[in-house]
Amino acid sequence: MNAHSTPQVAIFIETSKTFGREILQGISTYSRTHGPWSIYIDEWGPQTPLPEWIKTWQGDGIIARVRSRQMAERLARLRVPVVDTLQQVPELEMPAVFADDTLIAKLAFEHLHDRHLRQFAFVGVEKANWSHRRRDAFAEIACEQGFTCEIYSPLSRRRFAESWNGGQDDLADWLEALPKPIGLFAAHDLRALCVLDACRRRNIAIPEQVAVVGVDNDDVFCEVVDPTLTSIALQAKEIGYQSAALLDQLMRGNPPAQYPLPVPPRILIPRRSTNMIAVEDPAIASALELIRRKACEKISVSMIASQVNLTRRSLERRLMKLVGKTPHQLISEERVRRARQLLIDTDFTLEQIAQMAGFSSAAYLSVIIKEHENCTPTEFRQKP
Repeated sequence: MNAHSTPQVAIFIETSKTFGREILQGISTYSRTHGPWSIYIDEWGPQTPLPEWIKTWQGDGIIARVRSRQMAERLARLRVPVVDTLQQVPELEMPAVFADDTLIAKLAFEHLHDRHLRQFAFVGVEKANWSHRRRDAFAEIACEQGFTCEIYSPLSRRRFAESWNGGQDDLADWLEALPKPIGLFAAHDLRALCVLDACRRRNIAIPEQVAVVGVDNDDVFCEVVDPTLTSIALQAKEIGYQSAALLDQLMRGNPPAQYPLPVPPRILIPRRSTNMIAVEDPAIASALELIRRKACEKISVSMIASQVNLTRRSLERRLMKLVGKTPHQLISEERVRRARQLLIDTDFTLEQIAQMAGFSSAAYLSVIIKEHENCTPTEFRQKP
């Protein structure tokens, strides 16, 4: 570390998106509890170049979204430790803490597969290695399960490059030609919004024909669109905290034993863009929709069977054949999903959440959360 009594740290993280701002919050938390650090930060966007002042900056370390080999080389010339939070250039083997793209893709696939979709597609970001990692993992998981995955590539490179409208029309043509219904994974929320717009251009129903999952769970993007967007929430604050911890070790001359460090996603937040069940049996489709809407209320298997005009035995047999689960399993899964979401999104007491999610008591809910998450509800709530 240089002679500064307080470490001088420069940060180059996108401040225009929730994901980047949460990384900054994680860095700030580490600095407050292990520092203090003197932090240098500028407004930073996807295309912002490194500032001129970096050429003469005499600091101790840098945390950055390293977007290119050229940027990495410029930072390397400063001869201070650098921690990358993007891993766009993995072959450089820089110390890095970043979102685990394989687990993100796995979570997206599992959610779409649970909607009983059997056809899948991916729309990514060109020339972005993190997008390519999500694409490859999603396609590989689909293949392992016996399915194929359609990958978007511009039908007309010229039209795609001419204008935003041209690119959207190209995407719309590709979407129109896909088999339906289909589950589509978009590399991030902004790309998912492009998919929603392209579907509207061709009157493709969402989610009935194309169910869409994004990544980042940016509330501004996910809630403002119609239909609202299902998205995977990342542990951006944890990425920031672990990046700062890694930089601290490097500045002290103690290279860590393990890096790069992929950080798993936190949770998928379901919204209307995947609010569908793709089964051909209309009675079972109605039963699944009823379970989705009423699981957290006082509902029984007999009540569900009556609502869809089936005997209890017939309902259980047909669900097991088409879905591979019993009504009790499906009800329990929906209640656990609701409890998780309430623990993350609200400050309700455990007793209130147990009642809202359909559990008999807070004590029983604690047991269930411990089984599913390997931690108490309070510990789950405190995760970054």
